[in-house]
Amino acid sequence: MLTNPHAEQFFLTRSAHSDLVLELLPVLKKQVDCEPRGNLAGYGAPYFVCSETVFCGATGMVDTYWRLRQSDYLIAIATGAEPAPIGPDWVKIALFRTDWPRPDLAHWALKAYDFARSGK
Repeated sequence: MLTNPHAEQFFLTRSAHSDLVLELLPVLKKQVDCEPRGNLAGYGAPYFVCSETVFCGATGMVDTYWRLRQSDYLIAIATGAEPAPIGPDWVKIALFRTDWPRPDLAHWALKAYDFARSGK
């Protein structure tokens, strides 16, 4: 049973562009015990689970979402992320922005994964 089913519900009601998903999948394959979920074949929004916790996902054309511990959350906000509507520990990071440097998805994937795995 998921520790944050509201996050799963957020992603189940959305879709994601294939280009966004193709950018996200290789980064998350490095987290060996994370499980991809969502209707990927039907362009559903992907989300990823570790230790029964949804820790990241993607929606729309450009948006990635990351569940972060408070210290990482503050860094993400300071570097261009926005608070996400999923909950107080989630940020939204746009992947494709012409006016900003490309975000480091590998960094945020590792931070979100570690938070989900450790719980602290």
